[in-house]
Amino acid sequence: MAASGLKASDLRAFDLAAAGQSVGLTMASDGVLSDESGALVIKPCTAREVAFYTSAAEHPKFQKWMPTFFGTLELSGQETTGEPVTHDRTASIVLQNLAYGFGKACVLDIKLGAQLWDDEAPQAKRDRLDAVSDATTSRPLGMRIAGMKVWKGEASGGYKVFDKHYGRTFTADNCLEAVKEYFAADINEEQKKLIAERFLKKVAEIREVLEAQESRMYSASLLFVYEGDGKVLETALGEEEENAKKPPKGEDDESEEDEKVKKVEELKLIDFAHANWAPGKGPDENALQGVRSAERLLAELVQ
Repeated sequence: MAASGLKASDLRAFDLAAAGQSVGLTMASDGVLSDESGALVIKPCTAREVAFYTSAAEHPKFQKWMPTFFGTLELSGQETTGEPVTHDRTASIVLQNLAYGFGKACVLDIKLGAQLWDDEAPQAKRDRLDAVSDATTSRPLGMRIAGMKVWKGEASGGYKVFDKHYGRTFTADNCLEAVKEYFAADINEEQKKLIAERFLKKVAEIREVLEAQESRMYSASLLFVYEGDGKVLETALGEEEENAKKPPKGEDDESEEDEKVKKVEELKLIDFAHANWAPGKGPDENALQGVRSAERLLAELVQ
């Protein structure tokens, strides 16, 4: 499926630092683009990733937890960015930008799995990724923090960004401290508790879906986003409450005003370059280990 209505002239380099990178904080910026509105992310992809997104319609409960997929584009990196590219992928996947619609998006990328390589990986790559897993929380918890950015408020210098090395400094015993740092945005304690409770509920739903699915994902992530500006969050919660009182609208009954409603929080599974459906092989216990660990940490935070 090709994404319609997008032209190379309408695209620009995706500003990872400014936008809160919603499809993987640790993903290399090489070749990653956005449309003018910032609502879409266009990134180089593999045929395997496209196949996984395309076939997700056959797994609607799983698809609910994926970013919206708008198809693919055939683009030359030099055409769109004006800079040489180092990747060898000519196809790009067009996805929903999960950070779009937030005032100050606070983003957390949790990479899932103790095993980070798939069956096609050469031995050298397996050894390298196993070493990373052994040295971090990936092995004991099946997850590690791959990057995050937190809005601290204008008076505190704006965004604080934590790269992939930050998450590698934690152990299974103190990983909760990193999760607490993610919630240390410019919002009050009541708002923090509300967001954490919502994320906990969603992670539990994702766990239930994965327990009922037969799939395999290597180096996939849970991508968390919430509004980090307390005043904007208060407005968003108010809008949410008002909209809940309105009668449900039909699919075609959407106005421009609806599209501008502020977002409270978002959570999706992302990064499916090494993912496939695995009929007959049972649930993905490798990814589930990480989801259950994330669920437990959020439950501890809420309590």
